[in-house]
Amino acid sequence: MSSDTAYSPSLARAATGFPWAGYLLGFALGGFFDGILLHQVLQWHHLLSAVESSAVQDIRVQILADGLFHAAMYVVAVVGLWLLWRSRRRFVEPGADRLLFANALIGFGVWHILDGVLSHWILGLHRIRMDSANPLLWDLL
Repeated sequence: MSSDTAYSPSLARAATGFPWAGYLLGFALGGFFDGILLHQVLQWHHLLSAVESSAVQDIRVQILADGLFHAAMYVVAVVGLWLLWRSRRRFVEPGADRLLFANALIGFGVWHILDGVLSHWILGLHRIRMDSANPLLWDLL
């Protein structure tokens, strides 16, 4: 067996790390998109907007929860960047840029599906437009 075809644990990790780098970076970007655009810029909701508790309804607690959420997204992004760095040898492969972009789009989509199903419908933490007469329509959009 030649050295080119020999099994290498570091090459195997790079092969599996590259797709996960894209997934995690896309997931983090989805979270940042939600948190920055919907929580901060448009102010349509906060992470815990639908939680009915006087302690949680304090805007300072809402902003703290949003900040902790952003910190968690930073951790996900850093792990994605670390995996991307570890698999940097794959950058020279044909189509590596398209694969990374496609995996990031998948991660972005997974974020929105998880957020919609888990945060909006199962846990009921918030909806996209808290002041809407038809919040399901906004969640689906």
